[in-house]
Amino acid sequence: MNLHTAMSVFVEVSKAGGFAEAARKLGMSTTAVSRHVADLESELGVTLLRRTTRHVSLTEAGNRYLPRAATLLEELASLNAEVSSADATPQGRLRITAPPAVGNDWITELAVDFVETYPEIELELDLTERMVDLVEEGYDAAIRSGPLPDSSLIAHRIVEMRYVLCASPAYLKTYGAPQQAEDLAAHRCVYWCGGAMPGNWPLTRDGVPVQAPLRPRLRVSNFAALLESARRGIGLAVLPLITVREDLETGRLVHVLPDCEADHGMLSLVRPPTPFEPAKLRVFIDFITGALRARAEGRA
Repeated sequence: MNLHTAMSVFVEVSKAGGFAEAARKLGMSTTAVSRHVADLESELGVTLLRRTTRHVSLTEAGNRYLPRAATLLEELASLNAEVSSADATPQGRLRITAPPAVGNDWITELAVDFVETYPEIELELDLTERMVDLVEEGYDAAIRSGPLPDSSLIAHRIVEMRYVLCASPAYLKTYGAPQQAEDLAAHRCVYWCGGAMPGNWPLTRDGVPVQAPLRPRLRVSNFAALLESARRGIGLAVLPLITVREDLETGRLVHVLPDCEADHGMLSLVRPPTPFEPAKLRVFIDFITGALRARAEGRA
């Protein structure tokens, strides 16, 4: 038995003064209305309504039950409306985690723009390399880069990340520009140390991996430091196009070996598998996705 439905039907029958009129207002059959009331009486172990062929009236138990049942139903409807309305409005606390390499370079700046756009949202941005348990630790979502492991989390693709091999004009003037991938073995590089360093540059030509040994001069775990090192001629670097587009356009950096492709990646947002997505999280996803895609396409 659905207690809420049975109570609602009983209240409506009491107000209407009969099963037929209540059935008409509720859009049910008279039989269904009668069954709901009977189920409620059976659950309570009392008779709530006296039935005659022409009239329905409340028993003593029904008189005691009706006002409180009507009040409870009204309070429940009010509570449901309040919660639904609040969740449909972008407001409240929003907890997001992201790796520092991504967060420091892209997300932090956009987080400031976001809270200016949505003043009713209190944003908490936690930058950590640790793989946060979103459900256990109470986070709304995590921004993650690269392939996502199979899990029950719901993933939203934010933007595809394209990486390019580049160097400063000063570096190329001093050491020369590599003409083919094999030349990279003689060049210095600055490399991101977010994971185990591969033995070769992460490059492909026509879909085939290029065998060019790495000679790291500096390893850093921050894209901003990697970019600054490349600008100052420390060595060649593989950097996200979203980060270096302006440097390439102004000539501060040069795209090296454009016939070779660096690794592509995906920036994603993952959230717990809840059936409903809060408005505060939906607007955050839309805001971050729109901003980063515009930047990746050179529109911002």
